[in-house]
Amino acid sequence: MGNLDFIDGTMNKYVYLDILNRNLKQSASNLGISRHFKFYQDNDTKDTADICKLSVLYHCPGVIKTTAQSPDINFIEHVWDYLQQKINEHNISKKQELRKHLIEEWAKISGSFCSKLIKSISNQLREVTKCKGGPTRY
Repeated sequence: MGNLDFIDGTMNKYVYLDILNRNLKQSASNLGISRHFKFYQDNDTKDTADICKLSVLYHCPGVIKTTAQSPDINFIEHVWDYLQQKINEHNISKKQELRKHLIEEWAKISGSFCSKLIKSISNQLREVTKCKGGPTRY
């Protein structure tokens, strides 16, 4: 997994740009994929802001482009679900405890878990095609 970053307040294009600038290249380097990765974003307004698109184009060896109304096939949604399940196992009452447990659980996510999610993308694409871009079981 790449870096896990926390924000306080509302995410906007400037906060997102800051996260990209602080983490994207470092995460790719830590994972040993600096020259060989493709960056995927959905069509959230933060992702499509010109300042963010330019930064990604400058810092990434490859970008996966999506159409304006494309379905969300980003496997990170499955990672968030997994983290939510793990966090629910803890009795958390303070923000600092939540942060601590998120960091711990993030660090435990295995490469095989991520590999399985990445390999599922072809099945997701088939399902999206079958459903003509509509809702899928993913």
